[in-house]
Amino acid sequence: MSNEKNSQRLYLGLDLSTQQLKGIVIDEQLQTIAEEAISFNDKSLLTHHVQPNGFIVDKDDKRCITTPVFVFLEAIDVLFQKLHDQKKFDLSNIVGISGCGQQHGSVYWKTKTELESLKNFNREKTLSLVDILQSSFSRIDCPIWMDSSTTDECQMIEKAVGNAQNLFQITGSKAYERFTGSQIMKVARKTSDVYEQTERIQLISNFLASILLGEYAPIDLSDGSGMNLLDIRQHKWSKECLNTCGKDLEKKLSEKLVYPRTALGTIAKYFVERYGFNTQCQIVSCTGDNPSSYYALASDPKTVVISLGTSDTVMASIPASAMPKEALDGHLLVNPLTANPESNLLMLLLCFKNGSLVRERVREEIAAKDWQAMSKLLGETTPSNNGFIGYFYDDHEILPQNIQGRFYFNKDGQQINDLEAIYKARAVLEGQCLAKRLYLQKANVDLNNSVDRIVVTGGASANTDLLQILADVFGKTVYTALAPNSGALGGALRAIDVINQKPNSTSSTVECLVAAQPRNKFTAIYNEMLAGYAKLEDKIVKGIK
Repeated sequence: MSNEKNSQRLYLGLDLSTQQLKGIVIDEQLQTIAEEAISFNDKSLLTHHVQPNGFIVDKDDKRCITTPVFVFLEAIDVLFQKLHDQKKFDLSNIVGISGCGQQHGSVYWKTKTELESLKNFNREKTLSLVDILQSSFSRIDCPIWMDSSTTDECQMIEKAVGNAQNLFQITGSKAYERFTGSQIMKVARKTSDVYEQTERIQLISNFLASILLGEYAPIDLSDGSGMNLLDIRQHKWSKECLNTCGKDLEKKLSEKLVYPRTALGTIAKYFVERYGFNTQCQIVSCTGDNPSSYYALASDPKTVVISLGTSDTVMASIPASAMPKEALDGHLLVNPLTANPESNLLMLLLCFKNGSLVRERVREEIAAKDWQAMSKLLGETTPSNNGFIGYFYDDHEILPQNIQGRFYFNKDGQQINDLEAIYKARAVLEGQCLAKRLYLQKANVDLNNSVDRIVVTGGASANTDLLQILADVFGKTVYTALAPNSGALGGALRAIDVINQKPNSTSSTVECLVAAQPRNKFTAIYNEMLAGYAKLEDKIVKGIK
């Protein structure tokens, strides 16, 4: 066993997310060797824990939501210690590390002096990252993606470039409160002394890479696309956006940008001395959690990835030349499958707020105690649901934006008060699947020629009825992927690809199983139904707005 452990080549993927730090260790056959997760609210593990949810809501302004940087630092130490203590493998066999972070969050460095001391570490081994980096930050509380306090700044950014449409064409998104550009602008406007003291501003992803390296790591282009600061077609900062958000901002962010598959250097000596990592362990650029998940689940640009959770997220590839001319309420990012300046591939990210909770609520309303009972009800109707259509926006929806309520229509397109149980059961699933197809088409995704398959992950990927309707609506084979930690896994897979110098391919993506095959006669029905669905949605939006 000892010889086998010594000969392993292992890869570590990390995910510094909203409420926890996750780590997964895999071998070159993509077998999971170990997994660990450190929750930011775990007071048994973290001195710097945050109760109750792992982030802080400002008591004076509930729109302001942050996480102290020391929570991130302590979680890194605790995770590595737990991996070290597992004794299932030697940390010295890890030859590559990459990872991801929650998108849009930002970290504010005052100085890199202590950070660089990690690289050539020769101090007391008992010193922790928090001990060493105690004085390194100009701001302790890091704004995270849940923060919505920057409405004024968003308006100023859009005005500076003309309007929301122009900002979308430059950065791939309209201005959003959670995006990093408006968050930086707020810091510069309202706490100018903090901004002046700040030497470097980082995303959560390249902050993680910096700690591992012991030096400032650059922002990668995919995660950098979630800032409202990057020209996603030119693959460089937009001077217009930078100048709007803060003085000398390019210097504070660093002019250098890298692709998600970039080897940055070897691990800092701190981690070698304290945890036994190999001095030659390579650090590969980290990216955002969504791009990292897409990397893990999409074997090529012809894969659409759908995560079925509390919210449903859809990710797909489109060429920059097909970028929609009208601004979307979705996002376009530099695609994580992109490896060089010649590639013009973008990644589309669509989020539907009303996902699993609505599906479960409807199931309870129609007295189906479980999905098996729901399935029986579905069997009493056929695709197209006898013309009945439902729109289930129990929470304010994102696509279409800010619509709330339930809307039901009969086969003549007339609005009605409610649906019978058998029709409601099918309406919620058909409606959600049709919405995903509609918004992909609105974003100029060519489903006929540019999509070969759909990969589904998340809790609801076990719902066979939903997957069959999805296959029929899209006319594509649906696969399921058992990858609950796809963000961290995407990091480990990128490390494999970069260190072994191979392109992303089916050999370095999650194994998927066929879950549903499209039935042509029903796809034809849904093709026809989609036009009516789109018209009625438009009617709802115009009626409310």
